[in-house]
Amino acid sequence: MIRLRDVEYSIGEHTLLAGVNASLGFHDRIGLVGANGTGKTTMLRIIKNEVAPSRGEVERRRNLKIGYLPQEEIVLSGNTLIAEVLRDYNTCLNKLSRLRKQITAAPHSRDLLQAYEQAEDRFNAIGGYQYEAKAQRVIAGLGFTDTEHDKRVEEFSSGWQMRIVLARILLSKPDLLLLDEPTNHLDIESIQWLEEYLGRFKGAMIVVSHDRYFLDRLLENGRGISRIWEIDFGAFRTYRTDYTGYLQQSMVRKERLLHRARVQEKRIQEIREFIARNKASKSKARLVKSREKYLERMERVQIEQARRNIRLDFPMAEIHSRRLVELLNVDKSYHGLPVLKHVNLVIENGEKIALIGRNGAGKSTLSRIISGLEEPTMGVRKASERLQIGVFSHELVLKLDPNSTVLDEASKDALPEVRQRIRSYLGLFLFSDDDVFKRVGVLSGGEKTRLVILKAMLMPSNLLVFDEPTYHLDRESTDAVRQAVQLYRGTVVLVTHDRDLIDSFARRLIELKDGKIHDYPGDFSYYLWKRKAAIKSGVMKKTRGKQESRLEKIKRTIIQKEERRKKLRASFTRQVMVSSPRKSKKLFDEYQKLTREIEELEKRFGFGDDDVYNK
Repeated sequence: MIRLRDVEYSIGEHTLLAGVNASLGFHDRIGLVGANGTGKTTMLRIIKNEVAPSRGEVERRRNLKIGYLPQEEIVLSGNTLIAEVLRDYNTCLNKLSRLRKQITAAPHSRDLLQAYEQAEDRFNAIGGYQYEAKAQRVIAGLGFTDTEHDKRVEEFSSGWQMRIVLARILLSKPDLLLLDEPTNHLDIESIQWLEEYLGRFKGAMIVVSHDRYFLDRLLENGRGISRIWEIDFGAFRTYRTDYTGYLQQSMVRKERLLHRARVQEKRIQEIREFIARNKASKSKARLVKSREKYLERMERVQIEQARRNIRLDFPMAEIHSRRLVELLNVDKSYHGLPVLKHVNLVIENGEKIALIGRNGAGKSTLSRIISGLEEPTMGVRKASERLQIGVFSHELVLKLDPNSTVLDEASKDALPEVRQRIRSYLGLFLFSDDDVFKRVGVLSGGEKTRLVILKAMLMPSNLLVFDEPTYHLDRESTDAVRQAVQLYRGTVVLVTHDRDLIDSFARRLIELKDGKIHDYPGDFSYYLWKRKAAIKSGVMKKTRGKQESRLEKIKRTIIQKEERRKKLRASFTRQVMVSSPRKSKKLFDEYQKLTREIEELEKRFGFGDDDVYNK
């Protein structure tokens, strides 16, 4: 399907990709991994033919249909949600309707019959008349409610617009899916739904993601070969395993490389000592010269810079209260619309809590009420007298001084004993060497996020309340945040969709749904077990009407007539029809009758008018 031969991509003198040789079969699944800025998105765009490689070539199968979800924001406008999702479907219906009218006027035109056959094949390829019902399931799975179907797409946030684009891509049934961080804008429920949906996908896919759970599930369900492609600052490597296996194999490879480097360094030291001892000896001059040339020609083992496993104590504010925060019958509304309803919650000293739920469920609102940044509309918030909270939200990233250096910004308001070890704290958050002297204004979004989280943790506190701290961070940055949270000895409340992060620290999960909280006093495995048990028992199942609706009956009749007409059209090409004109006319009359009946049914169903399709 796809073959890359010696692909290289450079920007000026900087080589982003080099020596990429890889192939992709019809059912293969690839997890594309690497740090931010290493070229993963560029690789996808080269495969899609949006960007030409600097060197090498990319072979693609003819008529290859690619569905591409970019990471950058997409701006939609001019349609309702349901019309945008059904756009490809309605385009096919429009074309079929026009061709039917033309065939009615010129029933013996082979060109029109051939065009209609191609249009019908395309319509059936995307799902035919089942497309609309499937679209309903997809947009529900991605978190949209029935009341949002007629909402204009421009009224949705950028994250929800990405979901709309993802819905269209999934429904288009491409041969190859290219998904660049598809879980960034999804909550846990939507991620789990997407895992199930992609698990049944029959084509090939390349997915960029830092979500270990997500990649492992996708790679274990493939019909073809599952692999990890790693881009590591120019180097390209392939691992025939899932993401968890890749992390283990990558660690083993780096350990072996380090061992080789140590053996080589020992050998170099021995040669240098031999040269130093015998430099003045005339009898060993030739041996000394030979050793010197050997050192000059030796290819040194390049070892990758591994991040140190730093152990640090973050400054703590003393507290002896058992209850840190208590919410009693808390309600919260915005412009009369309820977000939280009758919330009763106690956060105790030492707890590690993950606050989860669908996007828009009120998690950020609840976290702001817990931290005291926002007052409830009704109810009471009680807090311990000595409570000191470290807060992270993405709004704080915008308040950084762009002219300050990383070192100065981290040192602001820090205690003297903290300033003495400030470089160690910065190292834990991946700011090392000259990075600490960078101006804040030139930092990437991920670097600014890390800096704000560090600043929150450097202030003496006994409760951390962090809202999506790993959003848009790469794996290494997320690992840094995870390690810092694990080192923190106080109480933690994290709003997050990162299941790996939840699994690593949380011992209590609080899920927000319909404005109310559902408490799971256990780890992530316990939460998944409870949800699975609830679904199995039918508690969370949605009731569906058993009686077939009038529209469904019409749709079923259309499908049956389309099947019969398809068989008739196939028979027109048979040699026997040429030798039997009477039978041929009879079958063609039936074909024409079916065409008229289908057209009439479609009008009753709401089709047949171009304006209806596009509204």
